[in-house]
Amino acid sequence: MALSPSPPGRPMFKMPLAAGDIAPGCALRGLDGATIDLRDDAIAGNPIVALFVPKFAPAAATLQGFRASAAALAAQGARLFVVTLEPAKAAAEQALPCPVLLDRNGDTFHAFNANVRDAVTALVLRPNHHVMAILKEPGEGMAGEALAIVERLTAERHAVAMASHPPVLVVPDVLSPEDCRRLVNVYHTRGNVFVEPKHGDDNMTTDYKMRIPEYRRGDRLHPWIVDRDPDTFIWGRLTNRLFPEIRRAFQYHITRRERLRMGCYTGERGGEQHGHRDDSEPMVAYRRFAMSINLNTEEFEGGALRFPEFGDQRYRPESGAAIVFSCSLLHEAMHVTAGTRLVLLAFLFGEH
Repeated sequence: MALSPSPPGRPMFKMPLAAGDIAPGCALRGLDGATIDLRDDAIAGNPIVALFVPKFAPAAATLQGFRASAAALAAQGARLFVVTLEPAKAAAEQALPCPVLLDRNGDTFHAFNANVRDAVTALVLRPNHHVMAILKEPGEGMAGEALAIVERLTAERHAVAMASHPPVLVVPDVLSPEDCRRLVNVYHTRGNVFVEPKHGDDNMTTDYKMRIPEYRRGDRLHPWIVDRDPDTFIWGRLTNRLFPEIRRAFQYHITRRERLRMGCYTGERGGEQHGHRDDSEPMVAYRRFAMSINLNTEEFEGGALRFPEFGDQRYRPESGAAIVFSCSLLHEAMHVTAGTRLVLLAFLFGEH
């Protein structure tokens, strides 16, 4: 059945904060003595630009750029904050057009991997508090770069009147472009041993491939990830960037999973044209959530997911974005009309 042992809840070592990660908490006192929490309900749901300024004098040009861009950032719905190591009196003298948070012991600087000497670090956070970008080139141009990123983020968010839709979760940037390319290379260079179709092979000690002829389809090939290095880095990304969002959205704690695999879809599906559920067979009834992450969305056409019980919406996330849904939902992977779709797949569950 290719189950993997319960991994630890967190990777064994802490990597520096990177784009795609969920930002740490930030709750610090402002100039009026009141605590400002960036996860507060009045702030969450908006893009955030957090400007980490260890000392004000060397950052004069950068601060002037943000003074000039403050109104434009606010017009895009972004909330601007300055975090500093300087005393409150020095911060008040700056007359900045945004709240200033006082990091007296530097713990927040270190948590956000911000420079604690002279250089300014700016982070752009998505409305769900995931890191969209980390900027480390100070100067007046930093504000323009942050504004351009916020504008791009705003353009992705459209106010639409929703009809019936499936209860699915889409989380961007779970894998970076480099991560996706790494896994595409794994697909092409590893696991060239083929085994007979079944629910995985627990006896294999290295990557392998398996054709998946369910419903007489002819377009599916699954490489299974057994080798430790890709398995470990993928599990780290999922643990840090995805599982907290599953817990927040569905109030379910992921602790276990089946062996990771990739899917390769190419050409017409053939066979029966209908969807399936991922927990319908008794031997896999423990499954709770299915996850897929396209690795090369820009290189194929078609290949969308649909959930016919809820309508005919088509889900085709960008490379690196995870789509997660209950294994009990009827779903269908449409055929690929051009190119080859490569996707990371996982079945996730917990202790109950």
